[in-house]
Amino acid sequence: MSGVRALRDDGDDPALARAEEILTSREARKLLKIGKTKLHELTRAQMIPAFRIGVGKTSALRYRRNDLLQWLYGQRV
Repeated sequence: MSGVRALRDDGDDPALARAEEILTSREARKLLKIGKTKLHELTRAQMIPAFRIGVGKTSALRYRRNDLLQWLYGQRV
């Protein structure tokens, strides 16, 4: 059974599941169309919320799709 089918069987909204999707740094950069350095700067300045997975040099960052889109829409001029 696919993940989408399971969501529909439970009555959950697939669009909501997509908004809650967790992205890697690479996927976040692709979504925002920015480079590695810019994403790192925005994360470090706590302008974009992120989750740290692990500790030390082997740790990784993850981003929630909805958080990134909300931040992006807030930057509209």
